[in-house]
Amino acid sequence: MKPQTLPIYQIDAFTDVLFAGNPAAVVPLSGWLPDGVMQKIAMENNLSETAFFVPCKDGEADFHIRWFTPTVEVPLCGHATLASAFVIFNQLGFAGDVIRLQSQSGILTARRDGDAIVLNFPKQPIKADPVARDVIDALGGAQPSATFSVISRDTDIVVVYNKASIVRNMCPDMSALGKLTGRGVIVTAPGDKTGLDMVSRYFLPALGIDEDPVTGYMHCVVAPYWAEQLGQLDVVGYQASARGGVVACKIDGDRVQLKGEAVLFLKGEITIPA
Repeated sequence: MKPQTLPIYQIDAFTDVLFAGNPAAVVPLSGWLPDGVMQKIAMENNLSETAFFVPCKDGEADFHIRWFTPTVEVPLCGHATLASAFVIFNQLGFAGDVIRLQSQSGILTARRDGDAIVLNFPKQPIKADPVARDVIDALGGAQPSATFSVISRDTDIVVVYNKASIVRNMCPDMSALGKLTGRGVIVTAPGDKTGLDMVSRYFLPALGIDEDPVTGYMHCVVAPYWAEQLGQLDVVGYQASARGGVVACKIDGDRVQLKGEAVLFLKGEITIPA
């Protein structure tokens, strides 16, 4: 049988210039592929996330979206959603200003806002939770001011420091961190520059991603925390990875609005067995 070809896009998300922000692959589909095939495509792409979406037929949403890292499917991803919305708006000719996306995390929306796109995501609550000393040592040994776990993803931990320089300069032992934690480690601190309320990073060596460049999901964790600490609803975060990216956040009850831009890097097609 003749191999099947599919369109593919690579988008730099949460940036207005190429080679910054977080790259995501986007594969529009007319119908779902087998899960194993989508996982292999994500593994082949070797980016932190590959998003797949299909048109919805029930009227509740416009598209159904799913996200895969190189090793697993995840229930929520911000930058690949932003990338998908960018493709739907700018490459697929979607006429409306709001895209409704059905997902494992419920209905998400992506709204045009000038050159930017505003995502509406569920807030990710946290609870105070001690973190093993081995994990702190793997992060470099600096004493945190607080530690939490993410309630919706109880293997994700959040480590808060009192200085942004600790987060910016951190060089974790990724091998040790991957063995000590089941999923991800978020580190965060108050902002250290004008216009920045928080500085954060996200390490996921257990999922085959040492460090995610810019993470929408993570800002649904840290933005509500810093908004409460600062007594304000609007906060701006900087993710201090090597690529870096700024995410403007607004707390709206149990939702978080994430605003960012995106840039097209690549469009083409992939070939898979029929």
